Amino acid sequence: MPYNLPMQIALFGGAFDPPHMGHRLIAEHLLEAGKVDRVWFVPVRKHHFVKNMTAVVDRLAMLQQMVVKMKLPTIKIEKFELEHNDTSYSYNTLEGLSERYSQDTFSWVIGSDNIADFHKWYRATELLHTYHVFVYPRAGFPLQSLLPGMIPLTDMPEINVSSTEVRERVRARQPIEGLVEETVAQYISQKGLYVSTLQ
Repeated sequence: MPYNLPMQIALFGGAFDPPHMGHRLIAEHLLEAGKVDRVWFVPVRKHHFVKNMTAVVDRLAMLQQMVVKMKLPTIKIEKFELEHNDTSYSYNTLEGLSERYSQDTFSWVIGSDNIADFHKWYRATELLHTYHVFVYPRAGFPLQSLLPGMIPLTDMPEINVSSTEVRERVRARQPIEGLVEETVAQYISQKGLYVSTLQ
């Protein structure tokens, strides 16, 4: 959908397996702090580093549940990577959406846990040269050794919840209230997600 005015749009990519309150906080912070005009969640289809993920239909449904609860017109789910069957690469997504929405300017969002291995990303040098990369603080991963083109979100609290933690708590039959939206927790329970060690 075209916009009347050029927009600064942050692409927040991930498996969202499941989406959690940390994801919501990061998107809300980027908007409230005036870093960008829009945040688009970009669920991955095939991940370069992660082999086993929950089915796309379930990950997308949970992400939609979270976005609905956010009630922000400046948030949306971008299905660019779901439209392609090949492995998803952030650089290709940025290039593709920049071409599709040529009036807008795009950036990417990562956690500080990705800094150390960012050089392994597909066309990492070109990505950083062409696009800004916002880095939010993850507990246990200081905002250090940033590469040129990375913008640290030093004014936001550390994110201390992860999708891995949520999955492990579900498998251990521990509560996940407060870690995910209530509707997401209900979806996980209804679909029986994450009860198997294979998930």
